[in-house]
Amino acid sequence: MKALEIALWALIGSALYSLCVYPLLILLISRFWRRHFVRQPIRPPVSLIISAFNEEAAIEAKLENSLALDYPRDRMEIIVASDGSTDRTDDIVRGFADRGVRLFRCEGGMGKTAVSNLATGAASGEILVFSDATGIWNRDAVAEMASHFADPRVGCVSGRVGYRYDASPASRGFGAYQRYVLALRRAEAALGSGFNASGSIHAVRRSVFRPGPHDTFSDMVDPLHAAMQGFRTTFAENAISMEKSRSRVADEFHARLRIALHAWRFLAYALPRLPILRSPAYCVQMISHKFLRWLVGPSLPLILALNVALLGYRPIYRYLLLGQILYYALTLVGLLQGRRRIRLPGLAALVFFNATNVAYLTSLLRFLRGERMKRWVPSR
Repeated sequence: MKALEIALWALIGSALYSLCVYPLLILLISRFWRRHFVRQPIRPPVSLIISAFNEEAAIEAKLENSLALDYPRDRMEIIVASDGSTDRTDDIVRGFADRGVRLFRCEGGMGKTAVSNLATGAASGEILVFSDATGIWNRDAVAEMASHFADPRVGCVSGRVGYRYDASPASRGFGAYQRYVLALRRAEAALGSGFNASGSIHAVRRSVFRPGPHDTFSDMVDPLHAAMQGFRTTFAENAISMEKSRSRVADEFHARLRIALHAWRFLAYALPRLPILRSPAYCVQMISHKFLRWLVGPSLPLILALNVALLGYRPIYRYLLLGQILYYALTLVGLLQGRRRIRLPGLAALVFFNATNVAYLTSLLRFLRGERMKRWVPSR
């Protein structure tokens, strides 16, 4: 029984540390200690690489937005990396050729990371800037990110994804999650050891960029590769890519499932490469914010099973089980309130949180069975 107790409290402690203790610590530390980086209005040559797969509905608006960015046109090339699109995406991009937009087409549906990796070989800029086809950027987004590269210690810069929300439970729950994440990213940015970039808007110094595995995401691989070389990842909060949030819990779950499959692949790739001596702060933040957080979903059924096994061992386990039953009951109520269009404070965030946990549990089982997701399938 002692071993079961240790296992149970270790799982609970890990989850509480990642979800509560670490965020409080990082928020507190950031109030008293900040790392300062040089920022200057430099304009190095940049290559804006837009990944696209069957984006005929969005690509024209994206290209018009990109051409209107407040950055010298003679110092910014625009490349659309088409992942074997089968709709009118490529034809629309070719229609912008006389305005300097280049089409880089890959065959076979290789996946977002793969086409981005290949497109860098066709790029000429000193700074590689990555974007999705649906993100609409503010006019000075590229200039904001470029200014961070005035500091030679900076190898990667992340912008911020802003979302348009509606009244659906999925959208409201995602909004609560984004407010939590943004507060953490601001605090982590103060320490100057960022470990995450936004897939929809981030930039990498060309000399620092290294291709990553095709079946994971570049927004975590690029900061990892930067840290491995002793460079920092910073957060350009005023470089914003606007996206629309998902309105259905099922859509959010499937999106999280795809993200989670990439996450386990990244975990397998990153663990033997963590730059513990070169970038210790990066490693602490990565393990605390990401790795342990990803394990919360798979640990929940284990916590429940261990709790049941220990039910007659000490009185505390009866109360703990009642707490878990209440927790899952409130999640069910949150799901039902969405279908009945009733709003109860906090339950939308709980539904989003547990949809994410189920996605990570499901994806881990699939990952262990050998399933990988290479093709990039936008969720819209």
